[in-house]
Amino acid sequence: MRRRRSGYLFASLLGSFACQHSLSPPTRATESPEVCRANQGRLITLLEALPAQGLAVRGRADLPVASLGGVIGGGRVVDISEDAILLDGTALPGQTQDERLEQLRQRLTEAPATPASPGATRSILYLALGGDTDVRSARGYLDAIPRSVEVHLVFQSPTPKGGSPVPNGSVSERLLSEPDLPTRHALAQAAYTEHARCQPVQQAVAGVGAGDPSARWPALRSALLDALPRCKCDELDANELSGLLMAEQRAGAAAVGALPIDFLRDERCGASLGLTPMQKVVQDIESFDEEFAGGYGPETLDFQQIVTNDRLLEYLCQALPGETLAQLSRSRHTFFWKVRGMEQCQAWRFEPLSPGSPMGSWRRTGNGSLPELAIHYWQGAEEIRLYGPVPDASSKPTDERVWACNQDFRMRGIDAQSIELETGRWFFSETACQKSSEAEAAFPGCIAALAGGPPELPPAVPATFPALGDGSSERDK
Repeated sequence: MRRRRSGYLFASLLGSFACQHSLSPPTRATESPEVCRANQGRLITLLEALPAQGLAVRGRADLPVASLGGVIGGGRVVDISEDAILLDGTALPGQTQDERLEQLRQRLTEAPATPASPGATRSILYLALGGDTDVRSARGYLDAIPRSVEVHLVFQSPTPKGGSPVPNGSVSERLLSEPDLPTRHALAQAAYTEHARCQPVQQAVAGVGAGDPSARWPALRSALLDALPRCKCDELDANELSGLLMAEQRAGAAAVGALPIDFLRDERCGASLGLTPMQKVVQDIESFDEEFAGGYGPETLDFQQIVTNDRLLEYLCQALPGETLAQLSRSRHTFFWKVRGMEQCQAWRFEPLSPGSPMGSWRRTGNGSLPELAIHYWQGAEEIRLYGPVPDASSKPTDERVWACNQDFRMRGIDAQSIELETGRWFFSETACQKSSEAEAAFPGCIAALAGGPPELPPAVPATFPALGDGSSERDK
Protein backbone atom coordinates (compact mmCIF):
# COMPACT_ATOMS: atom_id res chain seq x y z
CA MET A 1 0.00 0.00 0.00
CA ARG A 2 1.33 3.45 -0.84
CA ARG A 3 1.55 5.60 2.30
CA ARG A 4 0.92 9.33 2.10
CA ARG A 5 3.08 10.85 4.81
CA SER A 6 5.20 14.00 5.20
CA GLY A 7 6.26 13.97 1.57
CA TYR A 8 2.60 14.07 0.63
CA LEU A 9 2.27 17.48 2.26
CA PHE A 10 4.78 18.86 -0.20
CA ALA A 11 3.50 16.97 -3.22
CA SER A 12 -0.10 18.03 -2.62
CA LEU A 13 0.80 21.70 -2.44
CA LEU A 14 2.94 21.62 -5.54
CA GLY A 15 0.27 19.73 -7.42
CA SER A 16 -2.18 22.58 -6.95
CA PHE A 17 -0.35 24.68 -9.50
CA ALA A 18 2.29 22.52 -11.16
CA CYS A 19 -0.09 21.74 -14.01
CA GLN A 20 -0.43 25.44 -14.76
CA HIS A 21 3.12 26.66 -14.22
CA SER A 22 6.30 24.65 -14.48
CA LEU A 23 8.48 24.93 -11.39
CA SER A 24 11.61 24.27 -13.42
CA PRO A 25 10.85 25.75 -16.86
CA PRO A 26 13.08 25.61 -19.87
CA THR A 27 15.19 28.56 -20.93
CA ARG A 28 12.98 31.51 -21.82
CA ALA A 29 12.56 31.86 -25.58
CA THR A 30 12.25 35.13 -27.46
CA GLU A 31 8.62 36.27 -27.45
CA SER A 32 6.68 38.46 -29.82
CA PRO A 33 5.44 41.77 -28.38
CA GLU A 34 1.87 40.44 -28.39
CA VAL A 35 2.77 37.27 -26.46
CA CYS A 36 4.95 39.28 -24.10
CA ARG A 37 2.11 41.66 -23.19
CA ALA A 38 -0.37 38.77 -22.90
CA ASN A 39 1.93 36.96 -20.45
CA GLN A 40 2.25 40.13 -18.37
CA GLY A 41 -1.53 40.45 -18.32
CA ARG A 42 -1.96 36.83 -17.21
CA LEU A 43 0.59 37.36 -14.43
CA ILE A 44 -1.36 40.37 -13.11
CA THR A 45 -4.65 38.46 -13.41
CA LEU A 46 -3.15 35.58 -11.44
CA LEU A 47 -1.98 37.93 -8.68
CA GLU A 48 -5.44 39.51 -8.50
CA ALA A 49 -7.02 36.06 -8.22
CA LEU A 50 -4.75 34.83 -5.41
CA PRO A 51 -6.27 35.12 -1.89
CA ALA A 52 -5.55 38.39 -0.15
CA GLN A 53 -4.53 36.51 2.99
CA GLY A 54 -1.43 34.40 3.35
CA LEU A 55 -0.92 31.34 5.48
CA ALA A 56 -1.63 32.66 8.98
CA VAL A 57 0.42 29.93 10.68
CA ARG A 58 3.48 31.71 11.98
CA GLY A 59 6.80 29.94 12.22
CA ARG A 60 6.97 28.25 15.63
CA ALA A 61 9.77 25.92 16.66
CA ASP A 62 7.67 24.47 19.50
CA LEU A 63 4.83 22.97 17.43
CA PRO A 64 4.28 19.21 17.83
CA VAL A 65 6.43 17.26 15.38
CA ALA A 66 4.91 14.48 13.27
CA SER A 67 5.45 12.59 10.02
CA LEU A 68 1.81 12.65 8.99
CA GLY A 69 0.01 13.69 5.82
CA GLY A 70 -2.57 16.30 6.82
CA VAL A 71 -2.37 19.34 4.54
CA ILE A 72 -3.39 22.81 5.72
CA GLY A 73 -6.05 24.35 3.48
CA GLY A 74 -8.36 27.32 3.77
CA GLY A 75 -9.62 28.29 7.19
CA ARG A 76 -9.08 30.55 10.17
CA VAL A 77 -6.01 30.11 12.37
CA VAL A 78 -5.86 30.43 16.15
CA ASP A 79 -2.32 30.53 17.53
CA ILE A 80 -2.07 30.16 21.32
CA SER A 81 1.09 30.63 23.36
CA GLU A 82 1.63 31.27 27.04
CA ASP A 83 1.34 35.06 26.76
CA ALA A 84 -0.67 35.67 23.57
CA ILE A 85 -3.55 34.47 21.41
CA LEU A 86 -3.53 35.33 17.70
CA LEU A 87 -6.62 35.05 15.52
CA ASP A 88 -5.63 35.01 11.84
CA GLY A 89 -2.34 36.66 12.80
CA THR A 90 -3.88 39.43 14.92
CA ALA A 91 -3.22 39.51 18.66
CA LEU A 92 -6.35 39.52 20.82
CA PRO A 93 -6.60 41.99 23.73
CA GLY A 94 -6.55 40.90 27.34
CA GLN A 95 -4.24 41.03 30.34
CA THR A 96 -4.76 37.36 31.24
CA GLN A 97 -5.23 34.18 29.26
CA ASP A 98 -8.82 33.92 30.47
CA GLU A 99 -9.58 37.41 29.15
CA ARG A 100 -7.99 36.57 25.79
CA LEU A 101 -9.94 33.32 25.56
CA GLU A 102 -13.16 35.21 26.21
CA GLN A 103 -12.25 37.59 23.37
CA LEU A 104 -11.64 34.58 21.14
CA ARG A 105 -15.01 33.07 22.08
CA GLN A 106 -16.82 36.31 21.32
CA ARG A 107 -15.16 36.90 17.97
CA LEU A 108 -15.67 33.37 16.72
CA THR A 109 -19.31 33.53 17.78
CA GLU A 110 -19.99 36.97 16.34
CA ALA A 111 -18.25 36.33 13.02
CA PRO A 112 -18.51 32.61 12.23
CA ALA A 113 -16.36 31.40 9.37
CA THR A 114 -17.89 30.01 6.19
CA PRO A 115 -17.11 26.45 5.06
CA ALA A 116 -13.80 26.20 3.22
CA SER A 117 -15.30 24.42 0.21
CA PRO A 118 -18.75 24.46 -1.45
CA GLY A 119 -19.59 20.90 -0.37
CA ALA A 120 -18.43 21.27 3.23
CA THR A 121 -20.96 21.52 6.05
CA ARG A 122 -18.58 22.95 8.68
CA SER A 123 -15.90 25.61 8.57
CA ILE A 124 -12.34 24.64 9.50
CA LEU A 125 -10.17 26.30 12.12
CA TYR A 126 -6.47 25.50 12.56
CA LEU A 127 -5.23 25.51 16.16
CA ALA A 128 -1.51 26.05 16.77
CA LEU A 129 -0.23 25.03 20.21
CA GLY A 130 3.15 24.22 21.69
CA GLY A 131 4.00 20.54 21.84
CA ASP A 132 4.35 20.71 25.62
CA THR A 133 0.76 21.95 26.06
CA ASP A 134 -1.13 19.35 28.09
CA VAL A 135 -4.48 17.90 27.05
CA ARG A 136 -6.32 19.54 29.95
CA SER A 137 -5.21 22.98 28.73
CA ALA A 138 -5.97 22.10 25.10
CA ARG A 139 -9.50 21.09 26.10
CA GLY A 140 -9.89 24.46 27.79
CA TYR A 141 -8.92 26.18 24.54
CA LEU A 142 -11.39 24.03 22.60
CA ASP A 143 -14.14 25.20 24.95
CA ALA A 144 -13.66 28.72 23.56
CA ILE A 145 -14.23 27.51 19.99
CA PRO A 146 -17.83 26.89 18.85
CA ARG A 147 -18.66 23.23 18.27
CA SER A 148 -19.99 24.17 14.84
CA VAL A 149 -16.35 24.64 13.80
CA GLU A 150 -14.15 21.71 12.80
CA VAL A 151 -10.83 22.11 14.62
CA HIS A 152 -7.52 20.78 13.31
CA LEU A 153 -4.26 20.79 15.27
CA VAL A 154 -1.21 22.23 13.48
CA PHE A 155 2.00 20.18 13.56
CA GLN A 156 5.39 20.60 11.93
CA SER A 157 7.14 18.03 9.78
CA PRO A 158 10.49 16.81 11.07
CA THR A 159 13.48 18.40 9.34
CA PRO A 160 15.32 15.79 7.27
CA LYS A 161 18.95 15.09 8.01
CA GLY A 162 21.09 17.56 6.17
CA GLY A 163 19.06 20.69 6.90
CA SER A 164 16.75 22.19 4.28
CA PRO A 165 13.79 19.95 3.34
CA VAL A 166 14.36 20.56 -0.41
CA PRO A 167 18.00 21.75 -0.67
CA ASN A 168 18.25 21.29 -4.44
CA GLY A 169 14.68 22.17 -5.43
CA SER A 170 13.45 25.23 -7.25
CA VAL A 171 12.85 28.46 -5.35
CA SER A 172 9.09 27.79 -5.39
CA GLU A 173 9.59 24.35 -3.89
CA ARG A 174 11.91 25.68 -1.22
CA LEU A 175 9.54 28.51 -0.29
CA LEU A 176 6.79 25.96 0.35
CA SER A 177 8.97 23.72 2.50
CA GLU A 178 11.29 26.15 4.31
CA PRO A 179 10.12 26.86 7.91
CA ASP A 180 12.61 29.65 8.66
CA LEU A 181 11.24 33.13 7.87
CA PRO A 182 14.55 34.94 7.15
CA THR A 183 15.67 32.10 4.89
CA ARG A 184 12.39 32.22 2.96
CA HIS A 185 12.72 35.99 2.61
CA ALA A 186 16.26 35.73 1.24
CA LEU A 187 15.22 33.05 -1.27
CA ALA A 188 12.32 35.18 -2.50
CA GLN A 189 14.43 38.33 -2.76
CA ALA A 190 17.01 36.56 -4.94
CA ALA A 191 14.27 35.14 -7.18
CA TYR A 192 12.60 38.52 -7.73
CA THR A 193 15.99 40.05 -8.58
CA GLU A 194 16.56 37.36 -11.20
CA HIS A 195 13.10 37.21 -12.77
CA ALA A 196 11.80 40.80 -12.44
CA ARG A 197 14.33 43.22 -13.94
CA CYS A 198 12.01 46.12 -13.23
CA GLN A 199 12.70 48.97 -10.79
CA PRO A 200 9.10 49.30 -9.48
CA VAL A 201 9.00 45.56 -8.64
CA GLN A 202 12.42 45.70 -6.96
CA GLN A 203 11.29 48.63 -4.84
CA ALA A 204 8.00 46.92 -3.97
CA VAL A 205 9.75 43.72 -2.87
CA ALA A 206 12.41 45.61 -0.91
CA GLY A 207 9.70 47.48 0.98
CA VAL A 208 8.14 44.33 2.46
CA GLY A 209 10.05 42.64 5.26
CA ALA A 210 10.36 39.02 6.35
CA GLY A 211 7.70 39.35 9.03
CA ASP A 212 4.80 37.11 9.95
CA PRO A 213 3.40 35.41 6.80
CA SER A 214 -0.11 36.62 7.57
CA ALA A 215 1.17 40.22 7.34
CA ARG A 216 3.88 39.81 4.67
CA TRP A 217 1.74 38.38 1.87
CA PRO A 218 -1.08 41.01 1.91
CA ALA A 219 1.52 43.80 1.88
CA LEU A 220 3.55 42.15 -0.90
CA ARG A 221 0.46 41.43 -3.00
CA SER A 222 -0.73 45.03 -2.74
CA ALA A 223 2.70 46.43 -3.62
CA LEU A 224 3.12 44.15 -6.63
CA LEU A 225 -0.36 44.87 -7.96
CA ASP A 226 0.73 48.50 -8.11
CA ALA A 227 4.21 47.77 -9.51
CA LEU A 228 3.66 45.11 -12.20
CA PRO A 229 1.57 47.25 -14.59
CA ARG A 230 4.41 49.82 -14.60
CA CYS A 231 6.97 47.33 -15.89
CA LYS A 232 7.86 46.61 -19.50
CA CYS A 233 6.67 43.14 -20.35
CA ASP A 234 10.14 41.99 -21.44
CA GLU A 235 11.47 42.85 -17.97
CA LEU A 236 9.31 40.10 -16.46
CA ASP A 237 9.80 36.33 -16.64
CA ALA A 238 6.06 35.76 -16.28
CA ASN A 239 6.11 31.97 -16.05
CA GLU A 240 8.72 31.87 -13.28
CA LEU A 241 7.08 34.76 -11.42
CA SER A 242 3.69 32.99 -11.50
CA GLY A 243 5.06 29.97 -9.65
CA LEU A 244 6.95 32.26 -7.28
CA LEU A 245 3.83 34.28 -6.39
CA MET A 246 1.73 31.19 -5.71
CA ALA A 247 4.48 29.79 -3.51
CA GLU A 248 4.73 33.11 -1.66
CA GLN A 249 1.03 33.05 -0.85
CA ARG A 250 1.44 29.55 0.64
CA ALA A 251 5.02 30.01 1.92
CA GLY A 252 5.94 27.44 4.53
CA ALA A 253 2.81 25.35 3.96
CA ALA A 254 4.75 22.16 3.27
CA ALA A 255 6.65 22.53 6.54
CA VAL A 256 3.43 22.17 8.57
CA GLY A 257 0.34 19.98 8.49
CA ALA A 258 -2.86 19.50 10.45
CA LEU A 259 -4.89 16.67 11.94
CA PRO A 260 -8.42 16.49 13.39
CA ILE A 261 -8.55 17.27 17.09
CA ASP A 262 -12.27 17.69 17.87
CA PHE A 263 -12.28 14.27 19.55
CA LEU A 264 -10.48 15.81 22.54
CA ARG A 265 -13.72 17.61 23.46
CA ASP A 266 -15.11 14.27 24.66
CA GLU A 267 -15.04 13.90 28.46
CA ARG A 268 -13.52 10.45 28.10
CA CYS A 269 -10.41 12.08 26.62
CA GLY A 270 -10.11 14.37 29.62
CA ALA A 271 -10.16 11.32 31.90
CA SER A 272 -7.87 9.22 29.69
CA LEU A 273 -5.23 11.79 28.75
CA GLY A 274 -5.33 14.45 31.49
CA LEU A 275 -1.91 16.13 31.62
CA THR A 276 -0.47 14.26 28.64
CA PRO A 277 1.54 16.67 26.41
CA MET A 278 0.19 17.24 22.92
CA GLN A 279 3.51 16.01 21.49
CA LYS A 280 2.82 12.60 23.06
CA VAL A 281 -0.75 12.64 21.71
CA VAL A 282 0.57 13.35 18.20
CA GLN A 283 3.11 10.52 18.55
CA ASP A 284 0.28 8.16 19.55
CA ILE A 285 -1.67 9.30 16.48
CA GLU A 286 1.37 8.45 14.35
CA SER A 287 1.37 4.97 15.89
CA PHE A 288 -2.34 4.65 15.19
CA ASP A 289 -1.79 5.74 11.59
CA GLU A 290 0.87 3.07 11.12
CA GLU A 291 -1.15 0.36 12.86
CA PHE A 292 -4.47 1.11 11.17
CA ALA A 293 -3.05 1.56 7.67
CA GLY A 294 -1.07 -1.66 8.00
CA GLY A 295 -4.30 -3.66 7.91
CA TYR A 296 -5.03 -2.69 4.32
CA GLY A 297 -3.91 -4.21 1.07
CA PRO A 298 -2.35 -2.56 -1.97
CA GLU A 299 -4.99 0.17 -2.32
CA THR A 300 -4.08 3.80 -1.71
CA LEU A 301 -5.46 5.44 1.42
CA ASP A 302 -5.79 9.14 2.05
CA PHE A 303 -4.67 10.47 5.43
CA GLN A 304 -8.19 11.85 5.91
CA GLN A 305 -9.63 8.36 5.50
CA ILE A 306 -7.49 6.94 8.29
CA VAL A 307 -7.09 9.66 10.92
CA THR A 308 -10.65 10.64 11.84
CA ASN A 309 -12.12 11.98 15.07
CA ASP A 310 -14.22 8.85 15.65
CA ARG A 311 -11.26 6.50 15.26
CA LEU A 312 -8.95 8.61 17.39
CA LEU A 313 -11.58 8.81 20.15
CA GLU A 314 -11.88 5.03 20.23
CA TYR A 315 -8.11 4.50 20.06
CA LEU A 316 -6.88 7.12 22.54
CA CYS A 317 -9.76 7.77 24.95
CA GLN A 318 -10.80 4.50 26.54
CA ALA A 319 -11.74 5.72 30.01
CA LEU A 320 -14.56 3.76 31.66
CA PRO A 321 -17.65 5.54 33.06
CA GLY A 322 -16.31 5.42 36.62
CA GLU A 323 -12.93 6.82 35.59
CA THR A 324 -14.59 9.66 33.74
CA LEU A 325 -16.93 10.43 36.65
CA ALA A 326 -13.98 10.42 39.08
CA GLN A 327 -12.05 12.85 36.88
CA LEU A 328 -15.03 15.19 36.51
CA SER A 329 -15.94 15.12 40.19
CA ARG A 330 -12.37 16.10 41.07
CA SER A 331 -12.75 19.15 38.82
CA ARG A 332 -16.11 20.07 40.47
CA HIS A 333 -18.03 19.37 37.27
CA THR A 334 -21.76 20.09 37.06
CA PHE A 335 -23.99 17.29 35.76
CA PHE A 336 -27.57 17.61 34.54
CA TRP A 337 -30.42 15.16 35.01
CA LYS A 338 -34.20 15.07 34.84
CA VAL A 339 -36.59 14.61 37.72
CA ARG A 340 -39.86 12.98 36.77
CA GLY A 341 -42.67 15.48 36.45
CA MET A 342 -40.34 18.48 36.00
CA GLU A 343 -39.85 20.16 32.64
CA GLN A 344 -36.36 21.56 33.22
CA CYS A 345 -33.22 19.56 33.91
CA GLN A 346 -31.60 20.10 37.29
CA ALA A 347 -27.91 21.04 37.62
CA TRP A 348 -25.85 19.33 40.32
CA ARG A 349 -22.20 20.15 41.08
CA PHE A 350 -19.69 17.74 42.61
CA GLU A 351 -17.75 19.17 45.57
CA PRO A 352 -15.05 16.71 46.72
CA LEU A 353 -14.19 16.58 50.42
CA SER A 354 -10.54 17.21 49.52
CA PRO A 355 -8.56 17.29 46.25
CA GLY A 356 -8.61 13.82 44.70
CA SER A 357 -11.05 12.42 47.27
CA PRO A 358 -13.67 9.87 46.06
CA MET A 359 -16.24 11.36 48.43
CA GLY A 360 -17.83 14.74 49.02
CA SER A 361 -21.10 16.59 48.46
CA TRP A 362 -23.32 16.77 45.39
CA ARG A 363 -25.06 20.14 45.44
CA ARG A 364 -28.02 21.40 43.40
CA THR A 365 -27.24 24.66 41.65
CA GLY A 366 -29.31 26.94 39.45
CA ASN A 367 -31.12 30.25 39.32
CA GLY A 368 -32.74 30.06 42.75
CA SER A 369 -36.07 28.74 41.52
CA LEU A 370 -35.55 25.55 43.54
CA PRO A 371 -34.66 25.36 47.26
CA GLU A 372 -31.07 24.58 48.25
CA LEU A 373 -30.34 20.88 48.42
CA ALA A 374 -27.19 18.80 48.82
CA ILE A 375 -26.43 15.14 49.36
CA HIS A 376 -23.21 13.27 50.03
CA TYR A 377 -21.54 10.87 47.60
CA TRP A 378 -18.97 8.09 47.85
CA GLN A 379 -17.68 6.63 44.59
CA GLY A 380 -16.25 3.19 43.94
CA ALA A 381 -14.99 1.83 40.63
CA GLU A 382 -18.16 1.72 38.53
CA GLU A 383 -20.69 2.55 41.22
CA ILE A 384 -21.54 5.50 43.42
CA ARG A 385 -23.49 5.82 46.66
CA LEU A 386 -25.67 8.91 47.18
CA TYR A 387 -27.05 9.63 50.65
CA GLY A 388 -28.59 12.58 52.41
CA PRO A 389 -29.90 15.17 52.52
CA VAL A 390 -26.98 17.13 53.98
CA PRO A 391 -28.38 18.79 57.13
CA ASP A 392 -25.89 21.65 57.48
CA ALA A 393 -22.50 22.95 56.32
CA SER A 394 -20.62 20.99 59.00
CA SER A 395 -21.88 17.63 57.72
CA LYS A 396 -19.29 15.34 56.10
CA PRO A 397 -19.70 12.18 54.01
CA THR A 398 -17.85 10.24 56.70
CA ASP A 399 -20.46 11.08 59.36
CA GLU A 400 -22.09 8.03 60.92
CA ARG A 401 -25.80 8.64 61.12
CA VAL A 402 -29.12 7.40 59.80
CA TRP A 403 -29.71 9.10 56.45
CA ALA A 404 -33.23 9.69 55.17
CA CYS A 405 -32.13 8.45 51.74
CA ASN A 406 -29.32 6.06 50.88
CA GLN A 407 -29.21 4.92 47.26
CA ASP A 408 -26.66 3.10 45.10
CA PHE A 409 -26.14 3.71 41.39
CA ARG A 410 -24.31 1.45 38.95
CA MET A 411 -22.69 2.95 35.86
CA ARG A 412 -22.95 0.77 32.81
CA GLY A 413 -21.98 2.96 29.84
CA ILE A 414 -20.72 6.30 28.58
CA ASP A 415 -20.93 8.30 25.37
CA ALA A 416 -20.10 11.82 24.26
CA GLN A 417 -23.19 13.24 26.00
CA SER A 418 -23.68 11.37 29.25
CA ILE A 419 -22.91 8.61 31.74
CA GLU A 420 -25.50 5.85 31.55
CA LEU A 421 -26.81 4.37 34.78
CA GLU A 422 -28.80 1.18 35.14
CA THR A 423 -31.82 3.48 34.95
CA GLY A 424 -31.41 7.04 33.77
CA ARG A 425 -28.47 9.19 32.71
CA TRP A 426 -26.31 12.01 34.03
CA PHE A 427 -25.57 14.48 31.24
CA PHE A 428 -22.42 16.55 30.79
CA SER A 429 -24.31 19.57 29.42
CA GLU A 430 -27.73 21.12 29.95
CA THR A 431 -28.40 21.17 26.20
CA ALA A 432 -27.98 17.42 25.90
CA CYS A 433 -30.16 16.84 28.95
CA GLN A 434 -32.99 19.03 27.67
CA LYS A 435 -33.00 17.21 24.32
CA SER A 436 -33.42 13.82 26.00
CA SER A 437 -36.69 12.18 26.88
CA GLU A 438 -37.83 11.84 30.48
CA ALA A 439 -37.75 8.07 30.21
CA GLU A 440 -34.10 8.22 29.12
CA ALA A 441 -32.85 10.85 31.56
CA ALA A 442 -34.80 10.29 34.78
CA PHE A 443 -34.28 7.56 37.36
CA PRO A 444 -36.48 6.33 40.22
CA GLY A 445 -35.68 6.34 43.89
CA CYS A 446 -35.43 8.47 47.00
CA ILE A 447 -32.75 10.79 45.56
CA ALA A 448 -35.16 11.81 42.80
CA ALA A 449 -37.87 12.18 45.43
CA LEU A 450 -35.65 14.54 47.45
CA ALA A 451 -35.09 16.59 44.28
CA GLY A 452 -38.84 17.07 43.84
CA GLY A 453 -39.92 13.93 42.06
CA PRO A 454 -42.59 11.41 43.07
CA PRO A 455 -42.10 9.55 46.38
CA GLU A 456 -40.82 6.41 44.69
CA LEU A 457 -38.67 3.84 46.52
CA PRO A 458 -35.49 2.56 44.84
CA PRO A 459 -35.11 -1.08 43.90
CA ALA A 460 -32.93 -3.22 46.14
CA VAL A 461 -29.46 -3.62 44.54
CA PRO A 462 -26.71 -5.73 46.15
CA ALA A 463 -23.68 -3.69 47.26
CA THR A 464 -20.41 -4.30 45.46
CA PHE A 465 -18.00 -2.56 47.80
CA PRO A 466 -18.13 -1.75 51.54
CA ALA A 467 -19.06 1.91 51.23
CA LEU A 468 -22.32 1.03 49.51
CA GLY A 469 -25.43 0.05 51.39
CA ASP A 470 -28.05 -2.40 50.25
CA GLY A 471 -29.84 0.07 47.98
CA SER A 472 -32.78 0.68 50.30
CA SER A 473 -33.88 3.81 52.13
CA GLU A 474 -32.77 4.04 55.76
CA ARG A 475 -36.32 4.85 56.82
CA ASP A 476 -37.39 1.38 55.57
CA LYS A 477 -35.05 -0.47 57.91
